[in-house]
Amino acid sequence: MKSFVAAVVLCVLCVSVIGGVVLDDVERSPVKLPINHISPVTETAKNQSRNEEEENRLSTYGYLAFPGQFPYHAEVLIKPKSLSYLHSCAGSLITLKYVLTTAACLYRWVNENDIEYAFVTLGSLFNGDTQWEQRINFTDDGIHTHPLYHYSSYEFNNIATIHLDCPATLNRFVQPIRLPRLTDMRTYEMMEGTASGAKFIGGLKYLRNQVMSNEDCQRDILPAYTITAQHICTNSLIGGVFCNREFGSSLTVEDQNGRVLIGFADYLFLCNSNYPTRHVRVSYFRDWIQMNSDYIFEL
Repeated sequence: MKSFVAAVVLCVLCVSVIGGVVLDDVERSPVKLPINHISPVTETAKNQSRNEEEENRLSTYGYLAFPGQFPYHAEVLIKPKSLSYLHSCAGSLITLKYVLTTAACLYRWVNENDIEYAFVTLGSLFNGDTQWEQRINFTDDGIHTHPLYHYSSYEFNNIATIHLDCPATLNRFVQPIRLPRLTDMRTYEMMEGTASGAKFIGGLKYLRNQVMSNEDCQRDILPAYTITAQHICTNSLIGGVFCNREFGSSLTVEDQNGRVLIGFADYLFLCNSNYPTRHVRVSYFRDWIQMNSDYIFEL
């Protein structure tokens, strides 16, 4: 990959987090995020999404997240030299130095366009309040996409890791997410999955859907899409259709040891469709993740 050259500070934390502060006693910041400069949402898209929601009774924008509810959520932002706006997608912080996301989010900008600058945002609800936010740069040299991923297909090996220029600061609002153990052979079928990642209207949101079998997912999804052992699906008929969700956004379940990341979104349908949501199955790629990050899997 080409060396990253940009007149930016390599590692900047936008806010210092002071321990022991009670949220209710903190004056909220009036600063608003530059949403109009982040790609994919326009007023037309918002209106289209609202119209689709009105047409489909199962569609929803989800529930507003509260501070610290999804401390592993990462917003990935890339400024290609060829574009005037920031390309964005979602990811999950898996260690203080690494973010897990889709290869589709990164591949084009690394291999077809030189990156002017890129960073991840952590600890934010994307509602205009930046007091707990951390922004950390990364370069194209820190991006690792699966070698068998083929752009622009989303079908197979749609996984990538990002090595941050400096470690994130661990606190209540920024924490890595646990991945499935090496001995965890569960399919997670019938478990309640929590999906996060819709941030464009009102801030970070989430929705809960039931995890479905791959066989049922293949039956219910459009015939053009393949469901294999690399994938895991959630049922839109049980929980609703999550409007404006981002590619790379997390899917987690709760077990006796807490929350675990079991997937991240790699194919999404419009709000007027009730097709299942397809995710990359994290457990399928444990070996690759271990080789392309500093994550240490438990037995």
